[in-house]
Amino acid sequence: MHPWYYAEAGQQRGPIPKEDLQSKLGAGTLAPDALVWTEGMSEWKPANSVAGLWVPSPQPALPPQSSSSSQASVSPYAPPAASALDEVDWSGHVPEGPQIRPWVRYWARTLDFILFFFVVGSVAAAVFPAITEMHDTLLGMIFLAAYNLYEPTMLAIFGATPFKALLRIRVRNKNGSKLGYGQALVRTLSVWFAGQGLGIPIAALITHIHAYNRLTGQGITSWDQSGNFTVTHKPVQWYRWLLAMGVFAGFIALIVISAEL
Repeated sequence: MHPWYYAEAGQQRGPIPKEDLQSKLGAGTLAPDALVWTEGMSEWKPANSVAGLWVPSPQPALPPQSSSSSQASVSPYAPPAASALDEVDWSGHVPEGPQIRPWVRYWARTLDFILFFFVVGSVAAAVFPAITEMHDTLLGMIFLAAYNLYEPTMLAIFGATPFKALLRIRVRNKNGSKLGYGQALVRTLSVWFAGQGLGIPIAALITHIHAYNRLTGQGITSWDQSGNFTVTHKPVQWYRWLLAMGVFAGFIALIVISAEL
């Protein structure tokens, strides 16, 4: 059984067994709304909102402790480390705001692929003109396969791709370290298979829906859970969205212009 962590007096406490945490809550020595976390949870939550953890007791309890200071001091977004929180290196990227953001992740990946397709496609068309005669679906699958070698390189070196960085997304190991190339490659291939259905249109629709439901329902995708990865977010300012949408609009404009030539 996974150990639990809890926030008390502005500090992270634990790990302790679930039974000990329940005893603290039942005795009133820990406030019912104190923040708690265990493996499998996407974020810290008040104890009284976690099913099966806290049951109101009819026995007199000590005055509840205020949890406001703990909420201000303990990150409700990054899973706690077994060591002190200040030992986790986030490289200046401290998670902030909502952390379950499937559409931000979707657009970051889509725009990364568009950028890759445009740059590499332009070079490929100049060197091998015959590539422009290929069927669009087959060409897209080829470029998606090539992208699967590019993305791990970016994650291993920078910890983000261009549009993940623009939309303030970071992919890290649970201790805050960057992924190695092998880890990043396995993750990217898992996304390609379980999240994008190998680029096959009908399969992609099904896998996208499944991945969306899992992320919003369980707080983590299958590939991040199996790889023990953490995807974190920070708020995206309006000008970042404007730049991202400008790139997308420019790509659509190029497609329209090319079709008319």
